Amino acid sequence: MKKSHLFSITYIAFSLAVVAPISHADEPRNEFGLRANVLVGDGKPANDMLGVGLVGRRYLKDGWFIGGSLDAFAYDLERPVSHLGIRQDPNVDVIDADGSMTTVAGLVGREYGDANNGFRWFWSLGVGIGIESVDDVSGPTDSGGTFDLTFDAGNDIQLQGAIGTSWYFSSRWSASFTARLEHHFMDIKITDRISGATSTIDSQTPVGAYLSLNYRF
Repeated sequence: MKKSHLFSITYIAFSLAVVAPISHADEPRNEFGLRANVLVGDGKPANDMLGVGLVGRRYLKDGWFIGGSLDAFAYDLERPVSHLGIRQDPNVDVIDADGSMTTVAGLVGREYGDANNGFRWFWSLGVGIGIESVDDVSGPTDSGGTFDLTFDAGNDIQLQGAIGTSWYFSSRWSASFTARLEHHFMDIKITDRISGATSTIDSQTPVGAYLSLNYRF
């Protein structure tokens, strides 16, 4: 995961952690969480996407909330040369490309359960935009030649759905486990500098989960 992504998330997390305890509202309506993410795909283009992020909510009436999230992911773009119909030398370990993505999303949802402590469950729907980057890769082909791939990654528009449960061990602190399903409208163009062959990856539908530690204020 790129250092700039981690620095940005760490800085925001520290700032909110300092500001959050200042609020003394009788009924806290804001929530801030730090989370660890995993998304699992079918290998086209990625298998596992691991990341860290922040999620915030503003609670309205009757359990409804609005919110947003900021996440940074790192992943391997699996066997990118296969998208061009080029075969890698089978005597060489599979060559993947290193990818990263920073996603900003807005969401709306509803929470159900005890207003003070114990378990509560929730669902949410959201729309996000991911900014992606994929590193160049090169290697040998099965015909004795070589490939040299470059990637032009556009923005990744995402539809997000989640359902989960939170354990409130106080009126303000909780831990959440959340299952998630997403569809990504992607735009990654792959070009082989040697042959001139091109291909485009336009979508994926990963499933996954996240664990978060949350504070209400």
